[in-house]
Amino acid sequence: MFFLETKNKEDCYGCGACGLICPCESMIMIEDEEGFAYPQKSEESCKECGCCKKVCPNISKSKITERVYPSKAYLAIHRDEEIVNKSSSGGVFSALTSAFFGGSYKVFGVEFDKDLNVKHSWASDREKMAGYRKSKYVFSDMGNSYEEAKAFLDAGEKVLFTGVPCQIAGLKLYLGKEVENLLCGDVICHGAPSQKVFDWYIKYLENKHKGRVSSFTFRHKTYSWFKGWNSRNVKYSIGEESFIYSSTVDPYLRGYHEGLFYRPSCYTCKYANPVRVSDITMADFWGVDELFPTIDVHKGCSVLLANTKKGQEWVNQLEAFMTIKEVGLRDVIIRNRQLREPAKKHQGREMFFSNLGKKDFKSMVKRCIPKEQITLRKTVVKLMPYKMKKMIKKLRNKSK
Repeated sequence: MFFLETKNKEDCYGCGACGLICPCESMIMIEDEEGFAYPQKSEESCKECGCCKKVCPNISKSKITERVYPSKAYLAIHRDEEIVNKSSSGGVFSALTSAFFGGSYKVFGVEFDKDLNVKHSWASDREKMAGYRKSKYVFSDMGNSYEEAKAFLDAGEKVLFTGVPCQIAGLKLYLGKEVENLLCGDVICHGAPSQKVFDWYIKYLENKHKGRVSSFTFRHKTYSWFKGWNSRNVKYSIGEESFIYSSTVDPYLRGYHEGLFYRPSCYTCKYANPVRVSDITMADFWGVDELFPTIDVHKGCSVLLANTKKGQEWVNQLEAFMTIKEVGLRDVIIRNRQLREPAKKHQGREMFFSNLGKKDFKSMVKRCIPKEQITLRKTVVKLMPYKMKKMIKKLRNKSK
């Protein structure tokens, strides 16, 4: 269904393609009370041409998913350990930019600006591209990215465009045709919170530490001999001091992983399945140790899907930078829930947004997601050394 007809917020992904394609310029994106943007049109200037419907990812998905090339799945780890450490998982994005490097090209990705706003932008130099590494658990402001990508492509430049699936769908529908010089890479997305929610969280951190957050990182990797690798951490800096908190402690990560504050369309997303719209799909290879016991996903291991013939050609080029091994697509799908179904809406979502910005962020998350009762089994597992956990898991896998 089309949002401008239904006004149902689950029908809009917020990509903004409808406003960009409108020949009458009668469409603008307006932010609602939750911080998510939706199109609003002027009835006076609209000529009912239907262009907006043609580029809507919610109703036109079939236009960009009709293909015969089956997805192939790969385990992928960058050979440069430093790049792996600086990446959310195995460093696929960095390998892609290295393979893409040379000639006239542009790379579109997501970065934090100086005010910690999450936005799409483009780069043609490696220094700026480095800022596109790491997950940003916020729906990025697309700005003029679609128009800029089209202008570069029309000028004959190569473009690598990365984002969440609905953003890639919006780009492809906006372009209206397959373009040889365009390579699209999406990520397996859990859901997208708004900038307004993230700003509320940052305000909580700044009140807590009595200072301004100058830098922020999702998916910061840590290692300890006792617990092993952990990639579910946030790291932020205030003044000269840095702070690192895991997903069991940090309130934003807790809310994110529980589906507490995603965009409404995330809970009914048509792109949370194996039928991808990008040439290449990138993600963590969760459960990889069940197939390869010596590999730790938290240290850095990606799953890579080649969804088109073009995507497969680029995967072949990545072998110059990465260790790549083909794996069964089914093995990937069963270990990645968002390749099977959308995220589940948390029952506390309405309560959370009814108090958006009014109360302390952490206390609101705690109220919506009460801490689970600590059982003896969970306590034992938590205190168990990392190597012992790995040994038990290995024995369990052998017995299957």
